[in-house]
Amino acid sequence: MVNIRFHDRTLKEFTYTIIKCLDRQVKGCLELGLGCRDVPVATSPLLKSLGFSDYKVKKFWRIAKSFTGFSINIYRYEETCFYIVLEVRREPLLAYQNVYVDFIDCQQVHCTEYPKGNKLYIYIEGSLEGNFMKINGVFLLKKLLELRPGCYKEVMSLIYGSLRGDLSLMLKGARCLFNLVNAYKDLVSIVLPKTPVCIRDLVMVSPIIRVLFSSKLKLLPST
Repeated sequence: MVNIRFHDRTLKEFTYTIIKCLDRQVKGCLELGLGCRDVPVATSPLLKSLGFSDYKVKKFWRIAKSFTGFSINIYRYEETCFYIVLEVRREPLLAYQNVYVDFIDCQQVHCTEYPKGNKLYIYIEGSLEGNFMKINGVFLLKKLLELRPGCYKEVMSLIYGSLRGDLSLMLKGARCLFNLVNAYKDLVSIVLPKTPVCIRDLVMVSPIIRVLFSSKLKLLPST
């Protein structure tokens, strides 16, 4: 259960930190040619490399653990739902050139293993016709950066824009998601029962985007 006693500023700082760690992991995985099928977003050494003190590292994990199991609904249509889910696990740390990897990567490259530590994972989870699906967030964004680097930048801008209340950044990210869905609509339609045909449709099938644009729906383009 989410600890609602955290202040908005604390949660924004926590989210900014996650974005920085996520960007570092995604770009590191791609630059080193790693699979990164199931890798963490954040670890304590990664946080310290961002300049975090021991106190700030402990504070980060205190917040992260309170969000374990917390889910953000990113798609809902009839009985099909997909969520962003956060998990904190305490496991051995596997690293290759300052990128935190999984055991599959370590079968291909020489990794350094460290004692057990906290690891934050982000997943996209959902069910389709009774079948459960779970995809690692770093892996998914690595593929996006590999195939559509411009869109990766806009998706990150959508997150930053939502934190800052910047409508222009949010619109760029929403357009990118819409264009991405349409570019791969033959594949997407296999997974999603309804694919958006305009940005307003995207808002209607994505509860989280609907919340972000709740006060700005009149400003959204209809195509």
